[in-house]
This record gives sequence, C-alpha cells and structure tokens, in this order.
Amino acid sequence: MRVLVLALLAAAQVQFDVVSIKPGEPSSPESSVYPAPHGLRMKNATLKSMVRMAYELNEYQLDGGPKWLDSALFNVDAKSPAGATVRQIPEMLQALLAERFKLEFHRETRTLPEYALVAAKGGPKLPAASEAEKRLTSTSSGDRMIKGRAARISDLVHMLIAVAGAPVVDRTGIEGQYNFSLEFAPLLGAPDDRLPDVFGAVQQLGLKLEPIKGPVEVLVIDKAEMPAAN
Repeated sequence: MRVLVLALLAAAQVQFDVVSIKPGEPSSPESSVYPAPHGLRMKNATLKSMVRMAYELNEYQLDGGPKWLDSALFNVDAKSPAGATVRQIPEMLQALLAERFKLEFHRETRTLPEYALVAAKGGPKLPAASEAEKRLTSTSSGDRMIKGRAARISDLVHMLIAVAGAPVVDRTGIEGQYNFSLEFAPLLGAPDDRLPDVFGAVQQLGLKLEPIKGPVEVLVIDKAEMPAAN
C-alpha cells in the first residue's frame, strides 16, 4: 500500500529563523551552495537540487515533480537559529521546502539497475596507504576523475555512484585503507580516445563493476508549488 508522506514537519523540528527566496539568474550559468553554521546560501538552485540536498538523495532516487523541477532557478538565503550546526541544515531545508514550496511526496521501493563492485580476475591492485598517510585521509571526484588517499572501499563506492549514475554495492570484501587515482571519459558527452570510461578505468585497480538489479528506495514528488518571492 502506497503511503503518502506530507513533508509538513513537527513544530519541534529545527527551522531556519529567516528565509529569503528570490528568482535566480538564468543569464548566469553559475550555481553555488554555501552551507555554514550561520545558515545556507544557494545561488541558481533548482527545486530538484534542493530536494536532493535536503533528503541526501542520489540522482536516481528522485522522481516525479512539476515540469519546472529542474529548470526554474532560485536564490535562497536562510539564517540558522542560534546554536544550530551545519549537520542540521538538511533538516532545516526539509522544513523550508514544506513551508515555502508546499512539497508533498511519498517513498517507493523500486527494482532498478545497479552495479556490484567485485574483485576482477587476478585480484585487487590497490596500493596500501602508509601509517602516516592514514592520518591524512582525503577523497575527491568529478565527472572525469576519482582520487583517494588512505581511503576505504566504501569511499570509492560512494564516488562511483555519482559517476555511474546508478546504485553501486560493495561485494569486494576488502578492508583497509588505500591510495588510488583514476581518470576516465565521462559517460555523458563526447567519447575521449585517450581515456577509458569509468568501467574500464576501475579495472586498473583490479576491480570490476558488474551490472545487477536490486531494490532502491525512491522519493516521488506528488506536489510542489512555486514559492512567493520575498
């Protein structure tokens, strides 16, 4: 049975003290997000990007919504109450979306294509991090690269989700911290003869992404309204 979840939050939930929402700037292609203890500032944000941030969703975990979900741009300036932390920003953003965008949604579990990260033939080829490096863990990623210093397989999986555009589950059984750096051609856009795609690149680590299917929780937007500018 599908249960409708209204994103109307209890009064006891932490909320932004002051919120300003104004139309974005279509003439400017730049978008930015600045979360901080004192509040949240977003430039040229879409409702889609705000919902994903509020509920910590990947691209494939959001469905439904109005036609302007990923096209209308908004500038948001929200001030946090005294004592609030950066970790509470998603919770406060949920309240903002319910109040100003009249957001309503429900959750579904769907069977979607995904990938399993497994050891390739010949076994993993992951350089182990030194004891000194383990105190300086860092990761970075983009649509053309993934880097990890003293990172765990769970960190690699998280970055692969964004690049592959689908769920990735760890079935390597590998523990420990490792150093790795991968360059690859983006899945969307013109191919790059110099670089493999991410599926080929990950094999440099002695790993492999195998296509599978599995249950994925999806947030489906039932209703949203344009906010009044202020």
